[in-house]
Amino acid sequence: MFEIDNIPSVVTDALQEKNIRAEDILLGAFCDRDREQTPIQSYLFATEDQLLILSGAISTEGRAPRGNKKEARVKRVWTEIAFEAYPLRELKSIRVEELLSTGRLCAERKEGDEPLLLACFTNFCKDSMHLFAKYAEKISKGEFEGVDEKDDPKSKCCPKCGMRYPDKNRRVCPRCMEKGKLFKRFSVFFWRYRVSLAIMVVSLVVMTAMSILAPYLSSGFFYDEVIYGTGSFAGEILLVLGLIISTKILKTITTMINNRLSAKIALNMVFDLKKTIFGAIKRLSLNFFTARQTGGLMTQVNQDALTINFFFCDGVPYFIINVVQVVVLTVLLFIIQPVLACFALITVPVFLVFVRWMYAGMRRLYAKRYSASRRMNSFLSDVFSGMRVVKAFSRENVEVKRFSERNESLAGSDKRLALFNGFTRPVASFVLVLGNLIAWGVGGWMVMKGSFGLTYGMLLTFITYLNMIFSPLEFFVDFFEWTADCTNAMSRLFEIMDAQPEVAEKEDAIHPENLSGSVEFDHVSFSYQKGKKMIQDVSFTVPEGSILGIVGHTGAGKSTLANLLMRLYDAEEGEIRVGGYPIKDLALSSLYGHIAIVSQETYLFMGTILENIRYAKPEATFEEVVEAAKFAGAHEFIMKLPDAYHTRIGFGYQDLSGGERQRISIARAILKDPKILILDEATAAMDTGTERKIQEALTQLIKGKTTIMIAHRLSTLRDADQLVVIEHGKVAESGTHEELLAKENGVYKKLFDLQLEALRNAGISE
Repeated sequence: MFEIDNIPSVVTDALQEKNIRAEDILLGAFCDRDREQTPIQSYLFATEDQLLILSGAISTEGRAPRGNKKEARVKRVWTEIAFEAYPLRELKSIRVEELLSTGRLCAERKEGDEPLLLACFTNFCKDSMHLFAKYAEKISKGEFEGVDEKDDPKSKCCPKCGMRYPDKNRRVCPRCMEKGKLFKRFSVFFWRYRVSLAIMVVSLVVMTAMSILAPYLSSGFFYDEVIYGTGSFAGEILLVLGLIISTKILKTITTMINNRLSAKIALNMVFDLKKTIFGAIKRLSLNFFTARQTGGLMTQVNQDALTINFFFCDGVPYFIINVVQVVVLTVLLFIIQPVLACFALITVPVFLVFVRWMYAGMRRLYAKRYSASRRMNSFLSDVFSGMRVVKAFSRENVEVKRFSERNESLAGSDKRLALFNGFTRPVASFVLVLGNLIAWGVGGWMVMKGSFGLTYGMLLTFITYLNMIFSPLEFFVDFFEWTADCTNAMSRLFEIMDAQPEVAEKEDAIHPENLSGSVEFDHVSFSYQKGKKMIQDVSFTVPEGSILGIVGHTGAGKSTLANLLMRLYDAEEGEIRVGGYPIKDLALSSLYGHIAIVSQETYLFMGTILENIRYAKPEATFEEVVEAAKFAGAHEFIMKLPDAYHTRIGFGYQDLSGGERQRISIARAILKDPKILILDEATAAMDTGTERKIQEALTQLIKGKTTIMIAHRLSTLRDADQLVVIEHGKVAESGTHEELLAKENGVYKKLFDLQLEALRNAGISE
């Protein structure tokens, strides 16, 4: 769906010819296929009483003269192919039906009629077509009150530059955001180190003062007042040398203090930053992690923290001191010889303008380099994690090619950055060198002519101070480069910190002391993708202590029900209750404290087997862990491992089979001893004999617990108190095993008969 203002003028002209005004259009959407799936340019519109479909093609006539776009004589022409209009009030159930790589917009004129095919489209138009169907349905029912803010195209883009927001829930444009606010907001990280930072700044001030005093004592003062002078310091070479040595020693001591404090603050800052970034990431919902690659997140935790720390601990303090040094030295230059100072500093404004231009270019190049680096890290993490699949399908050459593409992209980003620095840095240095040469030329002429009272010693002091100004100015080039990199890193950090979890605990969440194990789904609907419902109007009740079996084809939505009960996602419609409380009202700690899940996707952390089982209950004794492992059928194979329960597993350590990993996962859930137990294909990775042993143990374990069992092997659900059959996200049937088998054409009976026949053909009897 798009804004009405974005309709091409040739299309609005075509509508005008049909007496349809642009201001009467409430909705608009682009569609790239006709009913026969032929590529075409179609525009769908909805007014208060009509749904319009205008199909055709936009072509251009004329040609733009080279080098003068203002005099372009290009005319856009609309060639109409078809136009259809439907009374909206007569259309019912306007909906999108998704296919493999395409979809179609359908409606019904009357309940029970054959669906009316309105338009077809590719996945490129899928999201906008879902929104169009949603609001067109509201118009047909007379319920349209405008487009919701979350669906409004304007809300997704920056009103200033039109760039799409990186995070839909955080309306901050990286291009237009005020960079000063980033640094101001980040200053809170330094408050706890304010004493150390104050001492560090004082030490830097002393270092700067000694740096300014030492050249004066060793050059102009030494020549004019000691060697050739007639004042109180005439001939006092040892005294002046002592003063020079004292300034050097004091500078060395303050440098040591500064380095020690800087190292201390740097280490603490890195620790705090990584802790903050990880803390911000871990509070986010599961969909945040499914939408991002692991390698990219690792880059943000590690690389961004170091970048920000380096800037604030090594860059900002020296920047402040260098600014003070430049100001003080500039004043001294004008005190020594104002005319010469004007000539010597004439190149500084040119240098500053050039550096400002450099900053804009470097910030852009650093952002591109980071993106390339993140893609590379994400790719490496993905491939290394899936190396078994790569080997199994002999796709090494393909992955090498993919690696080369990303490596070439990263190398290209590095190359562009290096070329930019290789060009700009010498130019910046040359601008400053010109100022030095001008000072030598004009100052030398003044000394030879004896004009303006400039002596040779004064000229040496002037040149020394001038070079001390140029050195900080060259530092500013590096500083602005660090600023560009740090600004990008902080923007990414605050993007995570400001991200709102889609599953969030209420401020007044309930912490019931005794939460019963009853579960109730009340007209629950949910979709992973907007407009495509995975679960539709699902309702069932599981009394406390009973067993519910959930069956259905792959992809029917069985595991989604478990995810919704665990509140990994929130239902869009309806309500889920545990112990009579809506789970959205419960504190997450209370909910998770009473539920355990054994999923078909097992995950074990790096560490010992004892630590992995005890993960569900850290305070559990060793005897409790062993008992849980025995229930899960894992004790026998664990005792055969080199260090039994203390055997380390994970990368570089003992490897386990899929069945062994699953049994440890079951033991972990058993140890928690929850009131509600979810078994999502818990025995899928096991042979029949092992499965039967575990089923016997689970039969004893689940007594008194509310158990939800999701399984493809229907024979494991015979003893369930109730079965729910999920078909296309809906409850197709429900009842006991015997009741569902009694239905001649029931979905459950068909599934059961198919599995029974397959087992018989394999020589397995149930």
